[in-house]
Amino acid sequence: MDYNIKSVERVFEIVKALSSKPQAPAELATNLNMNKSTVHRFISTLLELGYIEKLPDHSIRLSQSFINLGVNAQSQYEVVNLSKPYLLALAEEFKESALLAVFNGKESEYVDKVESSHAVRIVFEPGKKAPAYAVASGKVFLSSLKEKELKQYLDGLELIPHTKNTIINRDELEKEIAHVKKAGYAVDHEEFEIGLRGFACPIKDHKGKIIAAICIAGIAPRITDEKRIQHIISSTLVTAKEISARMGYQSSEPESRFVPK
Repeated sequence: MDYNIKSVERVFEIVKALSSKPQAPAELATNLNMNKSTVHRFISTLLELGYIEKLPDHSIRLSQSFINLGVNAQSQYEVVNLSKPYLLALAEEFKESALLAVFNGKESEYVDKVESSHAVRIVFEPGKKAPAYAVASGKVFLSSLKEKELKQYLDGLELIPHTKNTIINRDELEKEIAHVKKAGYAVDHEEFEIGLRGFACPIKDHKGKIIAAICIAGIAPRITDEKRIQHIISSTLVTAKEISARMGYQSSEPESRFVPK
């Protein structure tokens, strides 16, 4: 069965052509052997989305927003490679699973992991997704959103109770996100899965943007001692700062900002 969508193929033909040099719409139509009205329609959409821009000579080129897509994608590859030894070290230190997550605008997506050495352990395969409001990594990402962005996210969201501990009251969730922003870390109190506790800290790029979260996830009964919890959070905070520094982030914050709830 052929699932190809011709209009999508044509858009990418235009993008590929513009990646080499700016071109006028008529020139694009000729070079790509496309109908001028078709090219105009695709260009209008790309302009509206902000992925191309017009130049004074009426030619068009890829915009900085489009270039940023590639930069952000490249950052994900870099942060996965940089984070691996730190995941190994955290998993060894605490004998729990260490995870790396990114944000797709709605969910946390786990892109790398080192599993606990315990026979009974949390298993998160790379590619697994979880609702941002119900897991520690997701709360970290939500804490980075601007007020308007957070409102848009919450307005379009149905808060589903995955467990009895899931925060499904919007006011309570907003307070939780505010605390995460202040503290610099997030905790999952068995909010996505009963028996699972999680801790997450933000990884930032050279611009200070949160691009990933490094997490510790373990069986809840093994993580009840307050001293151990503080140790996990403090160590994960320091680890996140080290990875951020290697991503080019220059921090003026203190080494650890552990803020008990």
